[in-house]
Amino acid sequence: MTIRRLGVAAVVLAALPALLAAQAQKLGSLSNRAPDKDASQLMITSFKVLDKSENNKKEKGLAYLAGEEMRKRVDDAFSPKLVWVIPVERLNQQLDASNFPTTEGLAIHDAKALGGIIRADEFIQGTAVKTATGVRVDADLVLTRDIAARQPLGFYEAPKLGDAIAGLVKELKDARKQLDGEKKCMSAARDQKWDVAIQFANAGIAAYPKSTLARACLLNVLYSSKAPIADVVKVAKELAAIDPRSTTALKFVAQGFREGGAEKSDSLVMTLLSWMQADPTNTQLQVDAIREIADAKNPGIARPIIDSAVVQNPGDSELLSLRWKILGAVKDYKAMREAGLELIGLDTAYADTTYYSTTANVYAIDSMFKEAAAAAAEGVKKFPTDAYLTGYEIQMLQKAGELPVALEKLNKAMASKVSVPNAGALKLVILQQMKAPSAQIVAVAKELIAAGDTTGNVRQIVLNELQALVVLGSGALVQTDAAAAIDSLNVALVSLKEAETSLAKTPLQKSQVAYLTGAANLQIAVIKSQQSAATKNCQLAKDARANVMAALISLPGGPAFAQAAVSQSFQRASQTDTYLGQLMSSFPNCK
Repeated sequence: MTIRRLGVAAVVLAALPALLAAQAQKLGSLSNRAPDKDASQLMITSFKVLDKSENNKKEKGLAYLAGEEMRKRVDDAFSPKLVWVIPVERLNQQLDASNFPTTEGLAIHDAKALGGIIRADEFIQGTAVKTATGVRVDADLVLTRDIAARQPLGFYEAPKLGDAIAGLVKELKDARKQLDGEKKCMSAARDQKWDVAIQFANAGIAAYPKSTLARACLLNVLYSSKAPIADVVKVAKELAAIDPRSTTALKFVAQGFREGGAEKSDSLVMTLLSWMQADPTNTQLQVDAIREIADAKNPGIARPIIDSAVVQNPGDSELLSLRWKILGAVKDYKAMREAGLELIGLDTAYADTTYYSTTANVYAIDSMFKEAAAAAAEGVKKFPTDAYLTGYEIQMLQKAGELPVALEKLNKAMASKVSVPNAGALKLVILQQMKAPSAQIVAVAKELIAAGDTTGNVRQIVLNELQALVVLGSGALVQTDAAAAIDSLNVALVSLKEAETSLAKTPLQKSQVAYLTGAANLQIAVIKSQQSAATKNCQLAKDARANVMAALISLPGGPAFAQAAVSQSFQRASQTDTYLGQLMSSFPNCK
């Protein structure tokens, strides 16, 4: 009995390696399989959910299971010498290291980044959703090198998840037939062998008539080889018909409409709208497309389409964001502001610096400067070091007449080293608007210059304020307080001497300094001559004559700035000098 049992055990032990191998094959044994050197490495993560609400755990669970099912079925469907499915353990290790969830779908840019790290040639980007009768899945095959290189695999619905995924896998096998032609097309295109590249692209399309990847290569080759725009647009429209989200196709369709003239304007707007929806994270595209829609003959045609899309897809933040931009393009700023509040209420990620600056600007367009300042202030709370938002808030406070508050915030920003654009000039302008004395403005300007601000605006403001000081000392102030007038003029002369070497950079500014220096000296001479005559003071007359000589030295440099005034000043200087000579001769012992 014992011998018999030992015999059975020996048989079982002998068969165990084969049993384990069979079990490993059955389970896929993904982590133990090494890729063939010529195999394409394919990354499959969890699918994404359409319902993004936090409480939709069932949908998230379905998306995770869809990714698992896709991974297993693709592994069974392809030889590892052709396609190597990257093991889930390797994916999860990298996702954990990057603080990404392992059971949720990735945004396409994150999937591309992950694919690059683990050296995936391609990845699957899919979605899964429950239906009344079962489940529905769809997916794209994306080339890691470029997220625009995408092959839609279609939608499949079935009572069971496995059956729906089976439809995707079958389409994936067919779709991969184009890849050899696409790769050879890309290689020939890099060498600018256009005719050869076109042949390979067409071979890929023939192998898989629904091809988007080989068609995209064909499209780029036609454009790069300067084929007629009609030929380019023809292929672009074919590609867009297969994949309406293809940014490559939409780019060239739009170009075709641009070249079609004004009669194609409406079609261009519609294409731009589709392009923006297809590439919502491309900031430059969004800005350029909105600007082009706004300049179109009939930008309003985009609005009902986006309004309808938002109604049909409640809670879709990307569509809400697009609607917000379209409302700006059609200049419905009140609706835009309301849409913006709805957008950031749904997804705070959209409350970025662009949102706050744009919202503040649309208030300003309607001359609602206090509201514009408040919108910018909300942005500053979230982004306290953002120079543009900080400066915009201050400018809106300035326009709203809140000058002391604007100055206080500007001083705080400058003390905190927030690089508000043209901060120095803005500070001087606010002081001007607050009716600060010219001497104070000049003193503040000197502090700014000493701190390193020598921008053109600051220099010009200083020169203008020095001119105001000279005008003040030459005008009304003389009538009320001659001593104060001389003080004002002397302050101006000191600053003008500094300005001559450090501020006056252009020929016109140098001429302005020369004229103001001459005018200030001449006015001091006139005041002192009057005081000398009244007090019989010889020294005052001598001082006045020295100021006349200084004026005559400076005035020749001033005609470019004030030709008529310089001519009048020369005449007055000559008269004053003659008068002073007569005055001094009337004083005993005054030479």
